[in-house]
Amino acid sequence: MATTSQNTQTRHQLGFIRSAIDATVNAGAINAGDLVYSTGSGVASLGSGLVLNAALVALIGKVLGVSKDQNPLKGGISNPLLDVGIYQTGEFAMGTTAADTYTHLAPVTVGADAQTITLAPVPAAPGAQAVASGAGGTWTAAAHSVQFVYQTALGETTAGPATVVTPAAGNNIVVTLTAAPPSWASQVNIYVDGVYAGSAPSTAAVTLAGPLTGIASTKQLPVLHALAIGYAYMPLSISTPGGQTASVAGGAGVSIGVRLNVAASKIDGLI
Repeated sequence: MATTSQNTQTRHQLGFIRSAIDATVNAGAINAGDLVYSTGSGVASLGSGLVLNAALVALIGKVLGVSKDQNPLKGGISNPLLDVGIYQTGEFAMGTTAADTYTHLAPVTVGADAQTITLAPVPAAPGAQAVASGAGGTWTAAAHSVQFVYQTALGETTAGPATVVTPAAGNNIVVTLTAAPPSWASQVNIYVDGVYAGSAPSTAAVTLAGPLTGIASTKQLPVLHALAIGYAYMPLSISTPGGQTASVAGGAGVSIGVRLNVAASKIDGLI
């Protein structure tokens, strides 16, 4: 495994469980400080060589927390552990990903291995070429904010930056994705002025005739990221207004604090 056994805990809160080790995954090897997930037969380390795809999204939905223990033990002890302790809440030091810039409370997800995180992905801002208007709709002649959200098997991500489009009165809004949704997302959901307006599963043009009605009109921009396992927690800085370091550039050898955010439903039956 690419990770090393270490105590990454910087702050602990209530939320500690023990679970049997699934020895069929990674030969049961788990390092202290590894993110672990439920296999259905026990727990296993997420391991290394991870790439964001549909399979990893499924594992993210099963993440239980950070292992307190190491298996197998060092020092010539040959008998493997039968179970490990798992911190389900708290703050932990985790490795970062190059090209990421982390800000306070930015949602993060699983990175390249079980001790590395990366920024939870959001769609780029709709470009001017991706949002236009045309005749035959019910939008008002006003500036409308258009944002994209990825739909995943675990739910929606948070939104990317907004683009503003101003249709003529009675016109529609036409959205054409400049790139197809990534393999781990089934579609891009489109929000106009913070309210769900339609979806785009491909690069084919999607015409939004106007605001939706009925129950669909109650769907608001998500505030929680479905792929987030926690949130970046910036260190205190006496030179920064508000007390937190403004941002940290990720890369090799750079760790930041991560506040775990593991759903209680994931640990049902494992306590």
